Amino acid sequence: MATNPSSSETTVSLKLLVDKSSNKVVFAEAGKEFVDFLFGLLQVPLGSIIGLLRDNDLVAGSGSLGRVHESIQNLDPSYLLPNQTKGSLLNPTPAFQSSTLTPPLLQNFVSPDQEIRAQPHYYYGGNVQNNTEKGYVRGVVTYMVMDDLTVKPMSTISSITTLINTLNIKDMGSVQEKNVEIDIKKGLELIKVSLYSTTVLTDVFLGHRE
Repeated sequence: MATNPSSSETTVSLKLLVDKSSNKVVFAEAGKEFVDFLFGLLQVPLGSIIGLLRDNDLVAGSGSLGRVHESIQNLDPSYLLPNQTKGSLLNPTPAFQSSTLTPPLLQNFVSPDQEIRAQPHYYYGGNVQNNTEKGYVRGVVTYMVMDDLTVKPMSTISSITTLINTLNIKDMGSVQEKNVEIDIKKGLELIKVSLYSTTVLTDVFLGHRE
């Protein structure tokens, strides 16, 4: 199922608040699309993630799990149980309802012929309605994404000030905005770095990678 992400033109915007004095991301202002990407990763099987990282020369961030993936690729099928295949291990089916309801940055993890498996959604009053909106969170909200990818609804100004103080930022004049665009390739880089780092946004967008 792994494909070449560079063939996709899908991009998601993200506004970073950067402390220039320490060259670190304080937090990011994100819309529905980026949060859907982060939440949706939990529905992607690990085998698919490792495979796509390997296909795009980003496997280093997966550590020894990349070796497990490689071991399966090199294993003679005769060692597998009759009801198992290398394909089912290397490219397991994700938990998305269908390709049409999958967040844009996660389309590479969904087979084009995957059928809709969604059941009717029940709302107040017992009425059944079809939920055809992609993703997981509401789009009318701005979200705060921390450097370690903690996600929460955007706080009030007073709460943001408290956060700034908690992070020990002395000079508010050193905090600047930085707008970035995330495509499929950059999304994979975020996944890779998140496997070993708790300063993901700083590492990926400010060049702190190992």
